[in-house]
Amino acid sequence: MSKSESLFTCLAIALCLILIPHPAAAKTIYVDDDAAGANDGTSWADAYYYLQDALMFAAAGDEVRVAQGVYRPDDFVLSRRPNLGREETFQLKNGVNIKGGYAGIGEADPNARDIGLYETILSGDLDGNDEYERWPNWMLGHPSRADNSYHVITSSGVDVNAVLDGFTVTGGNANGGTALIEGGGIYNTNGSPTITNCSFIENCAEWSGGGMSNLNGNPTVSNCTFARNAADSGGGMYNYRSAPTVANCTFSTNDVYWHDSGGGMYNRASSPMINDCTFHYNWAEHAGGAIACTENSAPTISHCIIIGNRVYDCGAGISCQEASSPTIKNCLIVNNQANEGYGGGILAVEGSCPTVINCTFANNMGYGYSDAVGCDDTSIPVIKNSILAESVYVGDSAVITGSNCPGDPCFAEPLWWGWDDIPVLGDYHLKSQAGRWDANEGRWTIDDVTSPCIDAGDPMTPIGPEPFPNGGVINMGAYGGTAEASKSYFGEPPCETIAAGDINGDCKVNSLDFAIMALHWLEEH
Repeated sequence: MSKSESLFTCLAIALCLILIPHPAAAKTIYVDDDAAGANDGTSWADAYYYLQDALMFAAAGDEVRVAQGVYRPDDFVLSRRPNLGREETFQLKNGVNIKGGYAGIGEADPNARDIGLYETILSGDLDGNDEYERWPNWMLGHPSRADNSYHVITSSGVDVNAVLDGFTVTGGNANGGTALIEGGGIYNTNGSPTITNCSFIENCAEWSGGGMSNLNGNPTVSNCTFARNAADSGGGMYNYRSAPTVANCTFSTNDVYWHDSGGGMYNRASSPMINDCTFHYNWAEHAGGAIACTENSAPTISHCIIIGNRVYDCGAGISCQEASSPTIKNCLIVNNQANEGYGGGILAVEGSCPTVINCTFANNMGYGYSDAVGCDDTSIPVIKNSILAESVYVGDSAVITGSNCPGDPCFAEPLWWGWDDIPVLGDYHLKSQAGRWDANEGRWTIDDVTSPCIDAGDPMTPIGPEPFPNGGVINMGAYGGTAEASKSYFGEPPCETIAAGDINGDCKVNSLDFAIMALHWLEEH
């Protein structure tokens, strides 16, 4: 190649490098409704006044920081498009992290972040005149909500890199007919956003998902609160053909009206993962005061507290219908009430087969002999290592193992009633003279009695991380098989040292240890 040809090639390559578009560098975009600067989002002083304008210019990799205040989806000045009124919504974007809770302009440190102290509200109340009443049909049809956005937020089509973090979402009113009757707070179809540290408060929908509606969506929802939302089904959250991951969330005082189900959450042909969540004081007309499952739904519900939920008909805690098969593990299911039907704690009908492992049922109320669990003849529940401190109505095919506690379970501090007949959860750890975990104090404590439910589970079940001495057999109830399992007592203080071969922790190596070892001999894991 000649020198001229080489030079031409180098120039061509350089020109291509100049002309090929390069992705813009990720940037931080600022939003503050108190700002009065250039309105270009480059700093707190020059922050965008409206979140909608910031989202218009945000690109993948950007972080949008939003200061305390109230932001409405129909507020924008930079977008050259018509205002759609009630159809305006905050649309999440792939790769864009939207974070609320910043102090913003006028504070000593505008970058200080505290989502409680510096509340950042995304509101569908376009006229700022909402009124609230617990009865859900009243909230849906009230004149003060006639102007509200159908969906405060839309996350359809996005992936896990579309993040909403640290906001209060309120005032959604999905009552527009056809596609506008789901997801008052957030409407999600075919999307998998990441939603964290958010509160969905006083949103409603004519059909489903007052707080959040997922259709063919798999969002990750963590550390969120769903409270005082309402819909025809799924007051707090509605899932259809979806598999969301819901962790460390609270569903409280959500409602469904007319004759439908799922005050806290409704699962239809869905398999969510629900971990470490609390469902309390939710209400449904038909079934599933806390959680409803239909159309072959198979959620996994683990380490949850389900307390004080109410239903007019059946299944105040969890209802399973139409061949649904939830797996319910290490849950407290207490003080739920079915006013006119079966299953204060759990209802299983129409070929449903819930699997219940290491759960505690107490203080629930159902019609007839079904305070804890009520099933029809087509449903086959499997109940294992659970404390059933009340009546159970199941068919002959039910499989119940390790769940017959011989006597008073000796709960540390069972539920009690506070002011205005509001139940206070209490403490359902099992008393032990060898040691019980005191969650309130954050330490182990010694009781003067020992629960007969300790070491009373199925001996073939692995004990997991139960602390020593553990008897070599799993405890019954919600804390069995966990690090908070109450310790085994053998009539004398626990061993100071662990002896080789002492399987059950009674300070002796004898035939009892051999029996436990023989029980699992040649067992495959």
